[in-house]
Amino acid sequence: MTTIPEEYELLFDAATVEHAVDQIAVRVALELADALPIFVCIMKGGLPFMWDLTKRLNFPLAMDFLYATRYGGMEGGEVRIHTWPRSNLRDRNVVVVDDVIDHGVTMQTVVNEFEGTAAAVWTAVLVDKSERSVSTDCRTLEPDFVALTAPTRFLIGRGMDLDGLYRNLPGIYARVV
Repeated sequence: MTTIPEEYELLFDAATVEHAVDQIAVRVALELADALPIFVCIMKGGLPFMWDLTKRLNFPLAMDFLYATRYGGMEGGEVRIHTWPRSNLRDRNVVVVDDVIDHGVTMQTVVNEFEGTAAAVWTAVLVDKSERSVSTDCRTLEPDFVALTAPTRFLIGRGMDLDGLYRNLPGIYARVV
């Protein structure tokens, strides 16, 4: 059993996360079932969510990934894209998938890269933690599909990590303020 750091508390248990992913899968299916989309995962954090989401979708889709980083520990920085998708995205319907969005800087950077090539670009996130404390002046992107909304606290679990650890937690935990 994984020991949770004592400064974290359970925010969403595994059942709540599973239910939220079920609901977002229905919305994605209604919107994209006939689009032959390619889901592009922002690694590493987006991997658990993309897997959970796509296995619920009963229509043809492709998958790829890119590796982008912005965080070291709990501090944000400049977006760096280290690995690009190998698939040809020209004239494809692309769904960019990530674990969490706050200001949207990483997601917006990726979307900007794809918009000139792809036929259309959608975004899907497991957790939107922008809440009201992130003003619209600071927010760069509103995701198309959101499973859960959380406070603007540092999160771990379901893809979100602390120095590379805790991505595998079945629930989502928030740092106690």
